[in-house]
Amino acid sequence: MKRPLFILSLLALAFAVNAQDQQILSQRDWIGTARYVGMAGAMTAVGGDPSAVNDNPAGLGVFRRWDVSLSLFVKPDHVYLNGQNIGAVTKFSASQASFVFGWTDPTKVRGLITNNVMISYHNLANFDRHYTFTNTDIPFSLADVIAAKTYGVEETALQPAERWGNQNWLSNMAYDTYLISPDATDTKQWYAIRDPGQLVSKSKLTMREYGRAEQFSLSWGGNISNRVYLGATLNIISIDHTQSVEYYEIFGDDCSLDNNSYVHHSGVGVNGAVGIIAHPVQFLRIGASFITPSAVSLTTNNYGDMKSALFMTNPKTGLVEKTAYSVSTPNNRYTDRAWSTPLRSSIGVAFQALHYGLASFQYDYAHHKNMDDVHTLKVGLEGVIVDRFFLNLGYAYESSFLKANQYTAGVLPVNTARTDAYSQYIRFAHYASAGFGYHGSIFTIHAAYRYRWQRGRTFTHELAEPNDWYAVTHDIVLTLDFHTR
Repeated sequence: MKRPLFILSLLALAFAVNAQDQQILSQRDWIGTARYVGMAGAMTAVGGDPSAVNDNPAGLGVFRRWDVSLSLFVKPDHVYLNGQNIGAVTKFSASQASFVFGWTDPTKVRGLITNNVMISYHNLANFDRHYTFTNTDIPFSLADVIAAKTYGVEETALQPAERWGNQNWLSNMAYDTYLISPDATDTKQWYAIRDPGQLVSKSKLTMREYGRAEQFSLSWGGNISNRVYLGATLNIISIDHTQSVEYYEIFGDDCSLDNNSYVHHSGVGVNGAVGIIAHPVQFLRIGASFITPSAVSLTTNNYGDMKSALFMTNPKTGLVEKTAYSVSTPNNRYTDRAWSTPLRSSIGVAFQALHYGLASFQYDYAHHKNMDDVHTLKVGLEGVIVDRFFLNLGYAYESSFLKANQYTAGVLPVNTARTDAYSQYIRFAHYASAGFGYHGSIFTIHAAYRYRWQRGRTFTHELAEPNDWYAVTHDIVLTLDFHTR
């Protein structure tokens, strides 16, 4: 039942796992207040909104009154493959909460007129996503991948005394479950226990992903002569992310393989932001901001288990019988104190038509390690329908995290305690939004809807064909805002 070793190019994408984690944990949902969502986040040059301050601290200088704001959202997320719904999950949470207070000198028309301070919370990203897909008649098994990955490792290194200290955990599990075996004449040469040319008749992968990134901020903003607004923010970032993946194969005469992996990331980091908005003439505002990378102490926990059901010769009876094997790893924990989120910056311009509305345009840039830089274009419109009632519209496009030729199956490093053999990539995304609100003398109530269409690609293992899926997310946000007269 042995098959020849398939030699892999292990150096081709050696960065894949790190890049994959970086991509997932660096995602931002661009969600906040209903006004911000309704304008697709195009508010770097607008200000006067707690979530706009999150992108550009100078927007805090635009506030002229004390303000308390709370936003709630519901987020149904659906994943589709080949037009079929393969998973859905709904999240309900607070997207932001803030308190703005300040001091204004009504007698001044030049110099520093206003000092504002904001204490705020923002939900930066929700990682919740579930999906399941199946493939049939696949030429390569995960066992083939593990056999190739084990090439050059002595059989003695996989014995019980060394099992979890050698960092070849996938090899350890496959060896214990008899999915791989060494060559009789060369114990560094490994084979998958599968007949040559035998297809994997069916494989099934179930991905469960959940968690969120949150931000707690202390911001300052000032108004200089009603022409320039400046701001600065200190942010504390919290990241909590979990991926649970179940992978199952059937091959040969009802033989099977199960590989279940669990990875949990948690971390806390700090970054800073500065921004400026210039208001040279009544109808025009120009804004820019810079957000430093977050220095994060990121802790990763992972473990896994593997099961097999194979027809093996019973040494006691000499008969070929179907036998089940299973093994579980201990928990592996390590901390990376040099991990960081991307450097981000934005620039925007807004045109205001007296009290009738505005049009805002914005470009965001994010510099990622080991990945392509991400570019985001945003357009937001706001118009007054009748006195105190207003409408928002928005559109945004976010580019891919990787170049097109890098969205290929990731290769696990040869020496690793990670047991997640799959690779998942998030590609580009489109956003469209609309909002409606009422602005009263002491309160504002605002609702917005955002549609996100996002491309993704998942490989069950590095020899598998891609599964190109897309996710549709419907965000509904409600904001209640109280302010002084």
